[in-house]
Amino acid sequence: MSSSTVTLVVVARYLLIYGGITMIIFGMFGSAMVILIFTQRPFNNNPCSIYIVTNGILEFFFLPLYYLPNIMTFGFQINWLGINSSFCKFQMSYAGFTITSVFIINCFISFDRYVTSTTSLHLRLLSSKRMAFLLVTMGLIFVWCTIGIPVVILFENIPTDSNGTIICSSHSRLFLIIAALFYFPILEGILPICLAIFFWYFTRRNVHNLHNEDFIRRFDRQMTRMYFFQMIASAIASFPFATINLYRSLTSQSIRSVDQENIVQFFRLLAIWIFYIQYCIDFYIYCATSNVVFNRAKKFFFSYK
Repeated sequence: MSSSTVTLVVVARYLLIYGGITMIIFGMFGSAMVILIFTQRPFNNNPCSIYIVTNGILEFFFLPLYYLPNIMTFGFQINWLGINSSFCKFQMSYAGFTITSVFIINCFISFDRYVTSTTSLHLRLLSSKRMAFLLVTMGLIFVWCTIGIPVVILFENIPTDSNGTIICSSHSRLFLIIAALFYFPILEGILPICLAIFFWYFTRRNVHNLHNEDFIRRFDRQMTRMYFFQMIASAIASFPFATINLYRSLTSQSIRSVDQENIVQFFRLLAIWIFYIQYCIDFYIYCATSNVVFNRAKKFFFSYK
């Protein structure tokens, strides 16, 4: 066993621990600021504010309730995910529900940005707070029924060897194959960036084709730019995690040396850390891409200082 590969794993664990705890602090602060800013005027007049606030709430609770146990399990090597089957079921269903819900709501934001820029009156009517409430409600119910409930049923604590090592996983090989071949590489890897580019292209084309200058002035360019960079950042953060999960699933029957396993573990820990960045940076992306959001955040912060 090479000492260099062991060092890589140790470095990745320290990065996950200290970087992860820092991300939780900054992420929860950012999510709280997103909720506070986008529930106030004039932001709450925009239908997108409902989607953004919903994501802010999901991410605020997701960081301590799921990311922290991952830091304990993979960083400190204290198996919080293997405490008992009830905790395992909660963690896995909660993670699947939250991650998928954020993705679905981001799709709603993409659609809202597109219909806002179109010349069709009927399509523009779909961009409303009432429609946003309806889509969010239906989306969350759909995700819970299709992701949350199956995970609750199928996941449990499973012993992996005679030493009593326990992992939170599923006995259903079909379910794990679907997750490895579709959920991680497609839903959390390729699809978000493809959708971002697709809706960005058609939204920009719609804007250039508009002849109503008053409408162009009223079109929320900053909101669209904020969301585009957020979506790109999420896709980039998801890709390494999706790739390493796909690789580990496809090579699950392969026998790796200790050094090879350490290298895989290094990339896995690094991918986990990168993956959760996307749930911590929305507020900071909004501030960097929108002067309006930045000024409101600064005003809000200093008014309570």
